Amino acid sequence: MSGPELILVRHGRSAHVETGWLDVEGVRRWMAAYDAAEIAPEHAPPPELEALARQAAVLVASDLPRTVASAMRLAPEREIVRTPLLREVPLEQPDRPLPAFGGIRLPFRAWGMVWGSRWLVAYLRKQPPPGVSPAELARAEEAAEWLVEQATHEADRVVVVTHATFRVVLAQALARRGWRGPRERSYREWSAWPFVPAEAPPAPSR
Repeated sequence: MSGPELILVRHGRSAHVETGWLDVEGVRRWMAAYDAAEIAPEHAPPPELEALARQAAVLVASDLPRTVASAMRLAPEREIVRTPLLREVPLEQPDRPLPAFGGIRLPFRAWGMVWGSRWLVAYLRKQPPPGVSPAELARAEEAAEWLVEQATHEADRVVVVTHATFRVVLAQALARRGWRGPRERSYREWSAWPFVPAEAPPAPSR
C-alpha cells in the first residue's frame, strides 16, 4: 500500500435480536438494548477484511460496544483508536422524535420498512438520510476532517469501523473533500467502502 486510503466498514451483526410487535416506547427500549449489545459471535468477518485490518496503519472505531467488538474481532492484537465522532446517527433526537402513530403497535420488521423507505427516498434524491440533524452533519464533517488527517499523515491505509447511517453521511463528507469511493456499495454488515484522494486511482469495492 502506498498513499492514503480510508476504508469505511460497517460493524458486524448485533447480538441483540428483537421480535414481536412494538409501539414507539418499545422501539426506544430496543434502541437502548441495541446500543448496549456487542456483536453475534457466529457472524464472522470476511478473511480479506481481517487481513486489511491487521495490515492497516491505524484501526479506528466508534466507541459503541458493537463497533469496538467488531474492531477487536477483525484484529484482536491491534490497538484500537475509539472515538464518539463515529457513533451512529440516533434514530430519535430532541427536535426529531419518532412517529408515535397514535400508539399503534407494529411488527419490528414493519418499523424497519418505515425507516428503510424514508432512507431510500432520501438516497434517490441525493439528500442526507432522514432524521440527520444539522448537528449530526457537522459531526460527520469533523470526523471526515480528522480521518483525512490520519490517513494523510500516515500516507497509508486507515480502517474505520462505524455504523450504517453514519457511514453514508461520512462518505458524503469525504466526497466533498475530493475523496472518491466505490460506485457500487454494499450496505450489509462487514461491508467495506474504500476511499482514496481524487488524484489516486479508485480502489475496488470490498
